[in-house]
Amino acid sequence: MAVYRIKRCRSKEMNMYLLRVLQEDDIELVRTWMQQDYVSMWFGDADEWVAEMKDRDKEYDFIHHFIVEDNQTPIGFVQYYDYSKIPGEEALSQPPETYGIDYMIGDRQLLGQGIGKILVKIICDKVLIENPSAVRIAADPTIEETRKNVASIKVLEANGFEFDRVSGLYIKNISFK
Repeated sequence: MAVYRIKRCRSKEMNMYLLRVLQEDDIELVRTWMQQDYVSMWFGDADEWVAEMKDRDKEYDFIHHFIVEDNQTPIGFVQYYDYSKIPGEEALSQPPETYGIDYMIGDRQLLGQGIGKILVKIICDKVLIENPSAVRIAADPTIEETRKNVASIKVLEANGFEFDRVSGLYIKNISFK
């Protein structure tokens, strides 16, 4: 369990964010979040995501699912995965030790408050802590060429991600100093 103390952008107070492993009783909450229009337009069918979460100890054991809490209240969902283990040719487009991330804010009232930046920072930190040999983190805020999640792109760029024209993904290369 990881705890982060982060000052939110438009607030003078310090918030304490907790990243905890997704539990079985969290799945319906995540489904509810994914069915909201501002989420479903980017995440698609909530049932597919829920099926992955329910099978997280078997076929999808390479995906690490988490809930983010703010002062003990669930506010978002994040996950990361070893890019080389995703099915299909897409996995071949990235070097070994690349990890993909997904994230969402669960409460519409929290949109536009800097929470997205916090979620991405938290999940990127988690990737690097658990995978010290990681060379790259990838995210895909684009559903189709004509549908780009501009807010998510800004969040990724604020966290050091850059658009990769070859893969069409947003990439954060990890440098070891």
